[in-house]
Amino acid sequence: MELLILLFAAHFIGDFYAQPNAWVTCRNNHHIRSKGLWRHCGVHLILNSLVFSVVGESFITSILAILTITLSHFIIDVLKSYQKSTLLTFLLDQLAHIIVITLVWVLTLSISVPEILAFTKQLITPQSLIIAMAYLLVCKPTSIVISLTLKKHTEEIEDGGTGLVAAGAWIGYLERILTLSFMFMGQFAGIGFLVATKTIFRFGDLTKSDDMKLTEYMMLGTLLSYAIALFVGWNTMELYKALN
Repeated sequence: MELLILLFAAHFIGDFYAQPNAWVTCRNNHHIRSKGLWRHCGVHLILNSLVFSVVGESFITSILAILTITLSHFIIDVLKSYQKSTLLTFLLDQLAHIIVITLVWVLTLSISVPEILAFTKQLITPQSLIIAMAYLLVCKPTSIVISLTLKKHTEEIEDGGTGLVAAGAWIGYLERILTLSFMFMGQFAGIGFLVATKTIFRFGDLTKSDDMKLTEYMMLGTLLSYAIALFVGWNTMELYKALN
């Protein structure tokens, strides 16, 4: 496990802390001929070499692992350079790197399939599945429930509405995820801080608006969002305790 953690650390340092924006721009403009791309892969080569010099694997095994990670990183980044810079391409790029690193870790340590399954079984427990389900519930399903609940009021005010498209939905996702996280950590004061922060940012909109409907609509949406997050959170915590 130490090797996997070190390899992930090397990857994230190389990708996010040791890669100037100029290298990224150069890669996107010149692709495989980019000097920035070659330098970036050189950084990963050095970082992975440091990792394997620490873990003490055999020389041949270390060289093969280092070259595999570096070469795969080069290929993945070249392919990415031809794609538009979006959240999806970023996530797919990182997922590809993580898969390669994990496979190298498995092959380097000769980890058997039963060992992988045993490790996975430790991670996937009824408790962890309940927590994951709670986060899933407070995002899109809850957003739909709130949208349907406030549908009548939405139709009344949407003609004069302003703001970023879908921003309200994402704000709702984040506030419910944070509320749930604060509950799981036992940091209930954080929920109060979250409510106060949102109130401060919304205060300007509410005081500038002469429309009482908009004010009431915002209050209904916010209170309903927190109410559902708290309901899901409390019930999840009770189920979690019951399974322990």
